[in-house]
Amino acid sequence: MAFWSHLRDKITSLMTEHKGLPDTFKHTSLSACNWLAVDFEYSSLDVSTAKFMSAGWIEGNHTGIDIQSSYYRLIRAQGDLAQTPIIHGLTPSDIARGVHVRDMYEHICQFATSHIWVLHNAQLDMGMLKELSKRLQQPLPAIVCIDTMQLALYQLYKKVDVIPKGGVILSKCRERYELANAPAHNALSDAMATLELWMAQMHSLDPSGCMTLNELKNTGAIKVFARHNESEHELV
Repeated sequence: MAFWSHLRDKITSLMTEHKGLPDTFKHTSLSACNWLAVDFEYSSLDVSTAKFMSAGWIEGNHTGIDIQSSYYRLIRAQGDLAQTPIIHGLTPSDIARGVHVRDMYEHICQFATSHIWVLHNAQLDMGMLKELSKRLQQPLPAIVCIDTMQLALYQLYKKVDVIPKGGVILSKCRERYELANAPAHNALSDAMATLELWMAQMHSLDPSGCMTLNELKNTGAIKVFARHNESEHELV
C-alpha cells in the first residue's frame, strides 16, 4: 500500500488542477463521441525513470468497436528494463525492432482533438505520457479522458463502504458486467478490454444515450490532461 500511495502522490505532484472541459466537448453527448481506448506497458511504475515498452489503442463509437483501427507497436528501449521482458514475453530482438517512442507519441497525439480517450487508471498512463512529453520537449495537447477505474470506484461506493482488495482491476470490473476473460499484459488487448468495459459502463449509466460529458463529471471519471510551455495541468 505504501508503494501505491507514494506512486499516487508522485503523479499528483506532477499535475495541477484546472477548471472545466474544453468548450468543444462540454456539451457533447456520450452517444456522439468518438472513443480511443489506450494502454501502455512500461519497464517500471516509477514515473521519472520508466520506459515505454509498448503501446496499443483502438477506436470506437456508438455503433461499436472499429477493429481495423487497431494499433500496436513495441517501443525501442535500452538500459535496465527490470522484469518487463519476462512479464510481457519480449525478447531483446523484439525490443530492438520497436519504433522510436517519439513516433508513437506524435501518432497518438493526433487523436487529441477528435477523440475522447478511454483508459483504466488514467492518472498513471497520462502521468507517464506527460513525463514523456517533457523528455521529448514537446507539448502535450489537452486530452479529454474517461477513466474506467474511477468510474468503477464511483459505482462501487454507491453499494459498499470499503472496496475489496483488487476490486477495481480491469478483470474484476469486467466480471461485474459478465464480460469474457481478456488476455493481460498486452497493450492492445488491454485497450480493447478497457473499451468493452467502458461501453458496458456507459450503457448502465446512460441507456437512453442522452447524457453529456459535462453531466458525467460528478463521477470523477472525466479527466483532462495538458502540458503547454512547461505548464502542466490536470483539468477535472
